[in-house]
Amino acid sequence: MEKLFISAIALFSTIAICGQSSNTGSGRIYFEERSRIELKLEGDAEGLASRLPRERKAEKILVFNSDAMLFENGNSVVDDEMANQHDDGNLRINMIVSGENKIYTDLKTKKVIEQKDFMNRIFLVEKDIPQIDWKMTGNQKEILGYTCYEATKTDTAGLITTAWFTPDIKIEGGPQGLGSLPGMILEADINKGSRIYTAKSIESLKPEEMKIHPPKDGRKISEEEYKKLVAEKLKEMGMEEGGGNQMRIVIRHQ
Repeated sequence: MEKLFISAIALFSTIAICGQSSNTGSGRIYFEERSRIELKLEGDAEGLASRLPRERKAEKILVFNSDAMLFENGNSVVDDEMANQHDDGNLRINMIVSGENKIYTDLKTKKVIEQKDFMNRIFLVEKDIPQIDWKMTGNQKEILGYTCYEATKTDTAGLITTAWFTPDIKIEGGPQGLGSLPGMILEADINKGSRIYTAKSIESLKPEEMKIHPPKDGRKISEEEYKKLVAEKLKEMGMEEGGGNQMRIVIRHQ
């Protein structure tokens, strides 16, 4: 029994040392963002279904250290060519492509500043870091060599988010402002595939190499005012925002 006890201690110490050696306190994570586009086609427009995009992909980058994080667009947007508008005779379809949106999280003050580019107008929305009631499922898998654990949350509208986080990166963060888990989120599924973030590569950087600054361009506005503005504009365009920022587009012949 004594030999078994000593062996158990040695095994636990080995696991702890391995976990510490893989710890990343500051770095850069490259994410692929996949957004589903839901099209509602009416009348003669139904024949266009096979010619219109149903998904958009983009690269996103999360830079982080122990003090702050910045989530922003990457160097390439995979599907920008699908982008601004389709014109088919008397049918015109407008599609909005995300601009220079950024999410800055101050881990010390627990504040978030979001820079939102909506229809060529830039806004700054400041708020507290949201406290998220995650539920651990007990499931785990490996992402980029990191052991990740599954957690889920459901908001007041019934929107379900599934996240996979690793305690080996000891920063409570993730893509699209997600966090409040004991480690970094490397994969997130919002509203059953409406929007999916998947980490594709991770770079470890020294703290002195990290320069993370909050966005400063844009008109300051409350979160409630911004949501109202977006909802009104999308309604004017015959569009509406669905769960998880999924875009629903109603298309009719003019």
